[in-house]
Amino acid sequence: MIPVNHIKTLIIDNYDSYTFNLLQLFENDTNVVVIRNDQFTWDEFVVKVLPYFDNVIISPGPGRPERSEDFGICTQLLQAQLDPHQSQFHRPIFGVCLGHQGIGHLFGGKVMYAPRIMHGRMSQVHIQQSQKAYNDVLHQCPSPFWAVRYHSLVVEKESLPEDLIVTAFCYENDADMDALKNASFLADNEGEEKESRNHYLDPISEEKTSEITIMAFQHKHLPIWGVQFHPESVSTEHGSKMMNNFQLETYNWMMNQGNRQVSYDLLPQTLTSISAALPQPSTRSVSQKSRFRLYTKTSTSWIEPESFVDEFLSTQGNHFIGWLDSSRKASPYSRTSILSTDPAIQYRYSTLHRELRSTYRNGKETVSAIQGTFFDFISTIMSDMGKPICEDSKLKDLEFQGGLMGYLGYEMKRESMEGYVTPEEQACHCQNHGEANCCACVEEPDAAFQFVDRFLVFDQIKREIHICCLVSQDEEYDVGFHQPDDALDWMNAQQYKILSTCEILRKRKMLDEYISLTPVSSTCTTPTPSVSMDTVFTADAEHRPYLDTIAECVENIRQGEAYEICLTTRFRLTLPKHITTKPSDPTLWRLYTRYLRKNNPAPFSALIVFPGLGVLSSSPERFLKVSSDGVAEMKPIKGTVARVLKCVCSDGMCDFGQACEEKQYLQDEHVKQQLWQDVKERAENLMIVDLIRNDLAQVCKPSSVRVPKLMHVESYEKVHHLVSTIRGTLYEDVNSVEAVKTCFPPGSMTGAPKLRSVQLLDGLEKHKPRGIYSGCLGYFSLNGSADFNVVIRTAVAANKKEGVVEVSVGGGGAITFLSDPEQEWKETLLKTKSVAPSVKEFLQDQ
Repeated sequence: MIPVNHIKTLIIDNYDSYTFNLLQLFENDTNVVVIRNDQFTWDEFVVKVLPYFDNVIISPGPGRPERSEDFGICTQLLQAQLDPHQSQFHRPIFGVCLGHQGIGHLFGGKVMYAPRIMHGRMSQVHIQQSQKAYNDVLHQCPSPFWAVRYHSLVVEKESLPEDLIVTAFCYENDADMDALKNASFLADNEGEEKESRNHYLDPISEEKTSEITIMAFQHKHLPIWGVQFHPESVSTEHGSKMMNNFQLETYNWMMNQGNRQVSYDLLPQTLTSISAALPQPSTRSVSQKSRFRLYTKTSTSWIEPESFVDEFLSTQGNHFIGWLDSSRKASPYSRTSILSTDPAIQYRYSTLHRELRSTYRNGKETVSAIQGTFFDFISTIMSDMGKPICEDSKLKDLEFQGGLMGYLGYEMKRESMEGYVTPEEQACHCQNHGEANCCACVEEPDAAFQFVDRFLVFDQIKREIHICCLVSQDEEYDVGFHQPDDALDWMNAQQYKILSTCEILRKRKMLDEYISLTPVSSTCTTPTPSVSMDTVFTADAEHRPYLDTIAECVENIRQGEAYEICLTTRFRLTLPKHITTKPSDPTLWRLYTRYLRKNNPAPFSALIVFPGLGVLSSSPERFLKVSSDGVAEMKPIKGTVARVLKCVCSDGMCDFGQACEEKQYLQDEHVKQQLWQDVKERAENLMIVDLIRNDLAQVCKPSSVRVPKLMHVESYEKVHHLVSTIRGTLYEDVNSVEAVKTCFPPGSMTGAPKLRSVQLLDGLEKHKPRGIYSGCLGYFSLNGSADFNVVIRTAVAANKKEGVVEVSVGGGGAITFLSDPEQEWKETLLKTKSVAPSVKEFLQDQ
């Protein structure tokens, strides 16, 4: 049997966001190493790296192969293949997309603009056979097959040198659109998930156009292949077959050349340690003992969490609330809500100043610099404290068992993204740093977390309230109770609060029912002044400049700099001076409890309050969840359309009854279908799905990464979304903090490739910080689990140095080459309308 699993493969990554998906095409990825294209100089590469590998894959990437900053050492590697005096550097090579274009360019072809920009679109690829020294990587693949394309550039067919033989092409048509017309949308609640389900379109008979594009070629004599499409995409057929063919032909080359033998030994540690595909070993010391015990008590009464919070805010004194609120009860992701009102410590962090502000329960505050990154800091905290021992075996599976609750703002990209450098335009020039509200770094920290050691868990399925707290005998920590009796007293006090709140609400209901039955002689009301959002909110980017920026995005995409760019802006308003963020003043927080969560319930909602800052979120999107057993799940949203919520009957033809409702329902179903088969929306979603698979493949065993749901339609109160689900199992030595860091910022808010898109967005958004918007909000639990949303559909209320409170709401959309600028602006406004009407009602009632 040919030992293809022992072939040693090197992947050179051109800083793409899909490179690590290639690992999923290998049966044995332990013999695969990924390096960046600038990780080594050529002289270092040919001595320390290349001799250990049997073949090389050149990855996709942004930019052009003519530019050294985009193609790195790939240029010298391909040049060496043509030089008989450098035979020691000769290897079979497989180029994907940019790698394919690089082969075409360096072997004498011309790289030009594609006749059609294709990012996230699918085409049927037709194979043509010819006589070559080696079999094709497409050998025995059926023709045609579906493949995903991400490219603005192509190798011109007419300029192709005679040594490069075209082996596959596609017609420039809309075959993917035609295939989707005959398929019905997939609703999120349809049936059981099937992990083995593929995500390919059914084959169709397509239009044969005169315009064709090269999809694959190979060298006539050398073991060199290139494909323009992406074999690693979740929706490309036969990618594993292509990789197996490449390994087989590598083996044949090794046997024919006679200068390399298949090694059955593992790659040396010195090589696997440099792989960008493997998480780097952690140097932190993980606590070997449990420093805490988790005490729990289940309440004998049930109260809706919103009723408890609203009453609590009205009657209690100072408190910094942390409420992760699954307010959309119809959602399968809305099982529990977690509520804390008395955090042990509050951490607020600035990346530009590398400054950590810590506020303790007793009122003490410290300011310090941290070593490493903020991610390192919180990872050390979580590791040092260890997993708590749950006193109640029935509740040992609680997802949250105490830990950190808070957010990572978008600017934390400065500490999470390898290769990112903070532009000088974003530097903070605060002259009096350290004073209250001296600069935006203090007003809206880049990250903020509460250490939660006393909390309630509302199980909305079983209608149970679990009262929980941590107990430690270790006096070293400022968290948790130090005596079990104190913990029991606290839990009993919470039980009393729940019971007394239930009684207050019961009496209030009786009074309301009595009043409704009592005649009223007269009614006197004072008209509430109307509040127009057009005159209250101000956008950072106005209409016309925003359209111009979209045009810049499209041009960058045309140039091959990115496949998709998620452009955003923020809308701001200043509240009346009597509304504050003081924890003793519940006025502002009722914007969430009485308006936002009722008007726009969402499965990943939250209300979290820090000194001078409040985050009021109604996010429908999960960023990343990690279970205590190490299963990671991400659920990106790309594709949004407004629901049909009003009568659609013709004038004078409405019965105001069942017939009207049926027409509205059918029209809403039609809207779902149109969203599902919209190639632009699907392309956006697919690009992010492949990006997220790439992110997870860096912290999960690549073979464990799966897409159980691709582009299912999820329906909310005001919009429909296209939502996908991606899962993987973390490596044993990767914790939830490292997983979040590697995947941050959310790909659905950046575009692809992620690093290049973020770099472009800095300039496109005029270096204005997104703040909390586009980041993530949730928790890191001491038991190893984590759950974070994407901060969208969110109001951020911050104290400003002028002494007023500013509320900001972010909005934006994914720009592709198919984007219509005016439509993108309307989508940005649509997304903010999930929050803006609630703000309007709130202001009208003040």
